[in-house]
Amino acid sequence: MFQGFYTLTSGVLTQTRNLNVISNNMANATTPGFKSDRFIISEFRDELILRTGNKNKSDRTAIGSKPMITGGADVTTDYTQGTFVNTSSTLDFALAGNGFFCIQTDNGTVYTRDGNFTLDEQGYLYLGTVGRVLGTNGPIYLGTDRIEADRQGRLFTEDGAYLGQLMVVDFQDYGQLNKTAGNVFTTDANAIQANVDIEWGVLENSNADPIDQMTRMMASQRALQSSAQVMKIYDDLTTRLLSRVDPTA
Repeated sequence: MFQGFYTLTSGVLTQTRNLNVISNNMANATTPGFKSDRFIISEFRDELILRTGNKNKSDRTAIGSKPMITGGADVTTDYTQGTFVNTSSTLDFALAGNGFFCIQTDNGTVYTRDGNFTLDEQGYLYLGTVGRVLGTNGPIYLGTDRIEADRQGRLFTEDGAYLGQLMVVDFQDYGQLNKTAGNVFTTDANAIQANVDIEWGVLENSNADPIDQMTRMMASQRALQSSAQVMKIYDDLTTRLLSRVDPTA
Protein backbone atom coordinates (compact mmCIF):
# COMPACT_ATOMS: atom_id res chain seq x y z
CA MET A 1 0.00 0.00 0.00
CA PHE A 2 2.73 2.44 0.94
CA GLN A 3 4.58 1.53 -2.26
CA GLY A 4 1.57 2.83 -4.18
CA PHE A 5 1.65 6.04 -2.16
CA TYR A 6 5.34 6.52 -2.99
CA THR A 7 4.65 5.90 -6.68
CA LEU A 8 1.86 8.49 -6.68
CA THR A 9 4.05 11.01 -4.87
CA SER A 10 6.82 10.59 -7.43
CA GLY A 11 4.23 11.04 -10.17
CA VAL A 12 3.08 14.33 -8.66
CA LEU A 13 6.66 15.60 -8.43
CA THR A 14 7.38 14.50 -11.99
CA GLN A 15 4.33 16.22 -13.45
CA THR A 16 5.12 19.36 -11.46
CA ARG A 17 8.58 19.51 -13.05
CA ASN A 18 7.02 18.77 -16.44
CA LEU A 19 4.64 21.71 -16.01
CA ASN A 20 7.57 23.98 -15.15
CA VAL A 21 9.29 23.04 -18.41
CA ILE A 22 6.12 23.55 -20.44
CA SER A 23 5.44 26.90 -18.75
CA ASN A 24 8.92 28.09 -19.67
CA ASN A 25 8.35 27.06 -23.29
CA MET A 26 5.09 28.98 -23.41
CA ALA A 27 6.67 32.05 -21.81
CA ASN A 28 9.28 32.04 -24.60
CA ALA A 29 6.92 31.35 -27.49
CA THR A 30 7.72 34.82 -28.88
CA THR A 31 11.42 34.92 -27.94
CA PRO A 32 13.60 35.06 -31.09
CA GLY A 33 15.75 31.98 -31.55
CA PHE A 34 14.33 30.17 -28.51
CA LYS A 35 14.63 26.38 -28.51
CA SER A 36 11.92 24.50 -26.64
CA ASP A 37 12.57 21.84 -24.02
CA ARG A 38 10.88 18.56 -23.23
CA PHE A 39 10.86 16.77 -19.90
CA ILE A 40 11.56 13.05 -20.33
CA ILE A 41 9.79 10.78 -17.84
CA SER A 42 12.11 7.91 -17.12
CA GLU A 43 9.99 4.91 -16.22
CA PHE A 44 8.55 4.30 -19.70
CA ARG A 45 11.75 5.19 -21.52
CA ASP A 46 13.90 2.93 -19.34
CA GLU A 47 11.44 0.04 -19.58
CA LEU A 48 11.28 0.43 -23.36
CA ILE A 49 15.07 0.33 -23.64
CA LEU A 50 15.17 -2.74 -21.41
CA ARG A 51 12.54 -4.62 -23.37
CA THR A 52 13.87 -3.78 -26.84
CA GLY A 53 17.52 -4.24 -26.00
CA ASN A 54 17.35 -7.43 -23.95
CA LYS A 55 16.71 -10.61 -25.97
CA ASN A 56 16.69 -12.84 -22.89
CA LYS A 57 13.00 -13.08 -22.00
CA SER A 58 13.77 -14.66 -18.64
CA ASP A 59 15.46 -11.44 -17.53
CA ARG A 60 12.51 -9.26 -18.45
CA THR A 61 9.95 -7.99 -15.98
CA ALA A 62 6.44 -7.75 -17.32
CA ILE A 63 5.11 -4.22 -17.41
CA GLY A 64 2.73 -3.70 -14.50
CA SER A 65 4.11 -6.59 -12.44
CA LYS A 66 5.98 -4.27 -10.09
CA PRO A 67 5.46 -0.70 -8.90
CA MET A 68 7.54 1.83 -10.78
CA ILE A 69 8.70 5.11 -9.34
CA THR A 70 8.46 7.77 -11.99
CA GLY A 71 11.12 10.39 -12.28
CA GLY A 72 12.37 12.89 -14.79
CA ALA A 73 15.56 11.50 -16.21
CA ASP A 74 16.39 14.41 -18.43
CA VAL A 75 15.32 17.67 -20.02
CA THR A 76 16.08 17.62 -23.72
CA THR A 77 16.22 20.62 -26.04
CA ASP A 78 14.68 20.65 -29.51
CA TYR A 79 17.14 22.44 -31.82
CA THR A 80 14.80 22.41 -34.82
CA GLN A 81 15.02 25.68 -36.71
CA GLY A 82 12.12 28.08 -36.19
CA THR A 83 10.32 29.92 -38.95
CA PHE A 84 11.68 33.23 -40.23
CA VAL A 85 10.00 36.62 -40.07
CA ASN A 86 11.07 39.69 -42.03
CA THR A 87 11.61 42.73 -39.81
CA SER A 88 13.46 45.07 -42.20
CA SER A 89 15.65 46.11 -39.25
CA THR A 90 19.27 46.54 -40.32
CA LEU A 91 20.43 45.03 -37.02
CA ASP A 92 18.36 41.82 -37.17
CA PHE A 93 19.94 38.57 -38.35
CA ALA A 94 18.92 34.92 -38.59
CA LEU A 95 20.90 31.74 -39.22
CA ALA A 96 19.65 29.56 -42.09
CA GLY A 97 21.14 26.28 -40.90
CA ASN A 98 22.99 24.96 -37.88
CA GLY A 99 25.08 27.39 -35.87
CA PHE A 100 25.15 30.03 -33.17
CA PHE A 101 26.04 33.69 -32.84
CA CYS A 102 28.82 34.38 -30.32
CA ILE A 103 28.25 36.92 -27.54
CA GLN A 104 30.91 38.36 -25.24
CA THR A 105 30.00 38.52 -21.54
CA ASP A 106 31.88 39.19 -18.32
CA ASN A 107 31.97 35.41 -17.75
CA GLY A 108 33.19 34.45 -21.20
CA THR A 109 31.59 33.67 -24.54
CA VAL A 110 27.99 32.47 -24.75
CA TYR A 111 26.03 31.27 -27.78
CA THR A 112 22.59 32.03 -29.14
CA ARG A 113 20.31 31.81 -32.17
CA ASP A 114 18.79 35.18 -31.27
CA GLY A 115 19.88 37.78 -33.82
CA ASN A 116 17.74 40.63 -32.48
CA PHE A 117 20.71 42.96 -32.05
CA THR A 118 20.93 46.64 -31.11
CA LEU A 119 23.75 49.13 -30.53
CA ASP A 120 25.11 49.78 -27.05
CA GLU A 121 26.02 53.25 -25.81
CA GLN A 122 29.50 52.96 -27.33
CA GLY A 123 28.19 51.92 -30.75
CA TYR A 124 29.02 48.20 -30.54
CA LEU A 125 26.62 45.57 -31.87
CA TYR A 126 24.84 44.25 -28.80
CA LEU A 127 22.38 41.55 -27.71
CA GLY A 128 20.17 43.11 -25.06
CA THR A 129 20.94 42.13 -21.41
CA VAL A 130 23.57 39.63 -22.62
CA GLY A 131 26.62 41.29 -24.16
CA ARG A 132 28.45 42.48 -27.25
CA VAL A 133 28.21 40.51 -30.46
CA LEU A 134 31.53 38.96 -31.47
CA GLY A 135 32.96 39.17 -34.95
CA THR A 136 35.91 37.30 -36.39
CA ASN A 137 38.21 39.98 -34.92
CA GLY A 138 36.46 40.65 -31.62
CA PRO A 139 33.42 42.75 -30.65
CA ILE A 140 31.89 44.46 -33.68
CA TYR A 141 31.91 48.26 -33.64
CA LEU A 142 29.39 49.87 -35.99
CA GLY A 143 28.66 53.31 -34.62
CA THR A 144 25.49 53.44 -36.72
CA ASP A 145 22.55 51.27 -37.71
CA ARG A 146 22.78 52.46 -41.31
CA ILE A 147 24.59 49.38 -42.56
CA GLU A 148 24.38 46.64 -45.16
CA ALA A 149 25.21 42.93 -44.86
CA ASP A 150 25.74 39.87 -47.04
CA ARG A 151 24.91 36.19 -46.50
CA GLN A 152 28.39 35.52 -45.08
CA GLY A 153 27.69 37.94 -42.25
CA ARG A 154 30.03 40.63 -43.53
CA LEU A 155 28.93 44.11 -42.50
CA PHE A 156 29.49 47.32 -44.47
CA THR A 157 28.64 50.99 -44.28
CA GLU A 158 26.18 52.30 -46.87
CA ASP A 159 29.11 53.48 -48.99
CA GLY A 160 30.76 50.05 -48.90
CA ALA A 161 33.37 50.41 -46.14
CA TYR A 162 34.03 47.11 -44.36
CA LEU A 163 32.99 47.04 -40.67
CA GLY A 164 33.48 43.42 -39.67
CA GLN A 165 32.06 39.92 -39.98
CA LEU A 166 29.73 38.10 -37.61
CA MET A 167 31.31 35.10 -35.92
CA VAL A 168 29.08 32.04 -36.26
CA VAL A 169 30.12 28.67 -34.83
CA ASP A 170 28.64 25.22 -34.42
CA PHE A 171 29.20 22.18 -32.19
CA GLN A 172 29.49 18.48 -32.96
CA ASP A 173 27.49 17.44 -29.89
CA TYR A 174 24.60 19.67 -28.84
CA GLY A 175 24.27 17.51 -25.74
CA GLN A 176 27.22 19.46 -24.32
CA LEU A 177 25.34 22.77 -24.53
CA ASN A 178 23.85 24.15 -21.33
CA LYS A 179 20.86 26.45 -21.60
CA THR A 180 20.99 29.43 -19.27
CA ALA A 181 18.47 32.27 -19.42
CA GLY A 182 15.96 31.92 -22.24
CA ASN A 183 17.77 31.44 -25.53
CA VAL A 184 21.42 31.59 -24.44
CA PHE A 185 23.76 28.61 -24.16
CA THR A 186 27.12 27.98 -22.52
CA THR A 187 29.55 25.12 -23.07
CA ASP A 188 33.14 24.02 -22.52
CA ALA A 189 33.11 22.10 -25.81
CA ASN A 190 35.30 23.21 -28.69
CA ALA A 191 33.46 25.15 -31.37
CA ILE A 192 33.73 24.31 -35.06
CA GLN A 193 33.15 26.45 -38.12
CA ALA A 194 29.49 26.73 -39.05
CA ASN A 195 28.34 26.12 -42.62
CA VAL A 196 25.40 28.49 -42.63
CA ASP A 197 23.86 31.40 -44.52
CA ILE A 198 23.12 34.55 -42.54
CA GLU A 199 19.85 36.26 -43.36
CA TRP A 200 19.77 40.04 -42.91
CA GLY A 201 16.69 41.97 -41.76
CA VAL A 202 15.20 38.68 -40.59
CA LEU A 203 14.63 36.99 -37.22
CA GLU A 204 14.17 33.32 -36.37
CA ASN A 205 11.00 32.71 -34.39
CA SER A 206 10.86 30.49 -31.32
CA ASN A 207 10.25 26.83 -32.21
CA ALA A 208 7.87 26.45 -29.25
CA ASP A 209 4.43 25.86 -30.75
CA PRO A 210 1.87 27.45 -28.37
CA ILE A 211 -0.89 25.00 -29.37
CA ASP A 212 1.34 21.97 -28.85
CA GLN A 213 2.58 23.32 -25.53
CA MET A 214 -0.99 24.05 -24.36
CA THR A 215 -2.00 20.49 -25.26
CA ARG A 216 0.93 19.11 -23.28
CA MET A 217 0.10 21.37 -20.34
CA MET A 218 -3.51 20.20 -20.22
CA ALA A 219 -2.43 16.54 -20.32
CA SER A 220 0.10 17.10 -17.54
CA GLN A 221 -2.44 18.97 -15.42
CA ARG A 222 -4.94 16.11 -15.79
CA ALA A 223 -2.28 13.59 -14.75
CA LEU A 224 -1.35 15.77 -11.78
CA GLN A 225 -4.97 16.14 -10.67
CA SER A 226 -5.60 12.41 -11.01
CA SER A 227 -2.55 11.56 -8.90
CA ALA A 228 -3.59 14.09 -6.25
CA GLN A 229 -7.10 12.61 -6.09
CA VAL A 230 -5.81 9.06 -5.70
CA MET A 231 -3.33 10.24 -3.05
CA LYS A 232 -6.26 11.62 -1.06
CA ILE A 233 -7.97 8.22 -1.29
CA TYR A 234 -4.79 6.54 -0.05
CA ASP A 235 -4.60 9.03 2.80
CA ASP A 236 -8.23 8.38 3.80
CA LEU A 237 -7.69 4.61 3.71
CA THR A 238 -4.54 4.89 5.81
CA THR A 239 -6.38 7.03 8.36
CA ARG A 240 -9.18 4.45 8.62
CA LEU A 241 -6.74 1.57 9.02
CA LEU A 242 -4.81 3.34 11.74
CA SER A 243 -8.02 4.20 13.58
CA ARG A 244 -8.80 0.48 13.83
CA VAL A 245 -5.45 -0.42 15.36
CA ASP A 246 -5.75 -1.26 19.06
CA PRO A 247 -2.99 0.76 20.77
CA THR A 248 -3.04 -1.67 23.73
CA ALA A 249 -2.48 -4.74 21.56
